[in-house]
Amino acid sequence: MRTRIRHFRKVRGLTQTELAEALGTTAATVSRLETADMTVSTDWLERLAGALDVDVRELIGGEPGSLVCQAELRRGGRVSSLAVGMPLSPALAEDAREPVAFRVAEDMGTYAAGDMLIADRVQPEETAGLLGRDCIAASIHSAHHFGRLVDMADGRCVIVPPETGAAAITLDEVEWVAPVVTLIRRFPPVSRHRSGK
Repeated sequence: MRTRIRHFRKVRGLTQTELAEALGTTAATVSRLETADMTVSTDWLERLAGALDVDVRELIGGEPGSLVCQAELRRGGRVSSLAVGMPLSPALAEDAREPVAFRVAEDMGTYAAGDMLIADRVQPEETAGLLGRDCIAASIHSAHHFGRLVDMADGRCVIVPPETGAAAITLDEVEWVAPVVTLIRRFPPVSRHRSGK
């Protein structure tokens, strides 16, 4: 069975060893669970969901058509997990085959705090034509990062966070890249003056 154990572990900023300690098992077992080299029983799914603070349905792909924002973007290309996922309308993900949603936590570059980004997760071999696009990238060995994709070759990518003067970030052994396909931004309401009667 294909699961999203690795995805949620990385969103939470945990190593395989840290997750293994929380589960009372070994990093090797976590690795096998993530890569489907081991049958994932209901018991394991419940234990993993508890340790990762997600619903079991999210670990096995979620409900059809569901979309939940699990993380937020910060300066320096950092991605940090939200304490509680934010359910979103599935209609927001209509332009993505494998949607992932992220909230912008602070103003950076052209993005404003509160913006919601929907990205479309693709495998590294599917990234032709994505250079110059803002993307979220996930490495097998490190946390997720956000920025402009400036190089992608041999499983390695280089991204530059959106704020002025940010240093480029190199990720080795890229697991997936997700170019932003939708930006949702709220504007302040229009203030209306009342007539003085």
